[in-house]
Amino acid sequence: MFNKIIIIYFLSFIFLSCSQEEVTEKKKQRTINITTTPVQIFNFKDQESAIGTIEGLMDPTIRSEIASSIKKIYTQAGSTLKKGDLIAQLDDLDYRYQLELAEAELSQLKIRLSGQNKTYQRNSELVNENFISPNALDEIINQKNETEELIKISEARAKIAKYRLSKTKIYSPIQGKVEKQIASIGDFLKIGDPIVQIMNNDRLRAHVPFPEKFAIKLKPGLPIELKSPIVGEKIIVKIAELKPQLIADSLAIDVIADIVNQPNWQAGGSVRGTVVFKEVNNLSVPEISIILRPVGQVVYVIKNDKAFERVVHTGITQNGITEITSGLELNEIVAVDGAAYLTDEAKINVTN
Repeated sequence: MFNKIIIIYFLSFIFLSCSQEEVTEKKKQRTINITTTPVQIFNFKDQESAIGTIEGLMDPTIRSEIASSIKKIYTQAGSTLKKGDLIAQLDDLDYRYQLELAEAELSQLKIRLSGQNKTYQRNSELVNENFISPNALDEIINQKNETEELIKISEARAKIAKYRLSKTKIYSPIQGKVEKQIASIGDFLKIGDPIVQIMNNDRLRAHVPFPEKFAIKLKPGLPIELKSPIVGEKIIVKIAELKPQLIADSLAIDVIADIVNQPNWQAGGSVRGTVVFKEVNNLSVPEISIILRPVGQVVYVIKNDKAFERVVHTGITQNGITEITSGLELNEIVAVDGAAYLTDEAKINVTN
């Protein structure tokens, strides 16, 4: 009985061994369908991108420079303004009265000075003819000097009154659009109270936070590509400056770039900034052609309907294309789809 068990076990072992050899042989003979591509030269960019924001450098809030009520407003939110356009008219009645009063006082003093000059002239002639003493002119001269000083004070008052009257008309200091109308007709404004906010897109500033590990590589003057989702177009400018301190919340470095004369770009929007640290032309294959094996990264080179395993070293991966720094030559044919199922010297069938 024991001998029969030994014989059955031995026969089973032989059968299983034969079956495994047949399976291995079938695997060797199996043909794998793949697609191929030649090794090509590709322009790789060592780059990094980040999402930031855009701020306006010229977005003034127009404020009242005098105390008065709003009589009329000529703009509204969304209105387009040119430099010098009238925005609002303030009540100017009190300031016109002040100007008239100052001008009347000035006119009165000028009349007084004219009479004093005539008196001085007559008395000077009398002194020359020895009818009166020269000391008689001293009081007249003092009166003239005092009147001249009063005229200077009055002229200054008139200028101030004229200046304040001019501030009853509010003009746009820049070209732009009305972002927000803050005050309304009838509102009484104190000095410094806001009226409207104007947005100008002629000069914007992009703030793009990059991870702190790139702080060594980022420098002012380095080109940065900016793309706005609002516009859809890309522009290339230079990094203006780097904030000296990291952003506390994200430990990122704030990269600043100015956007000039781009009227379609909007302040307050997002922007994608891409910095290219270097460019290199080198051999390339599709990223899916590179397979990880125990020996490292390999690519299967196709020759005579067979796949030959080739160890490669890689560099930059960009848009699904991987740089090959060593292990391949230009125009060699490599497996793409199906490469993961290949082994060294496996038979292949190239499909479209």
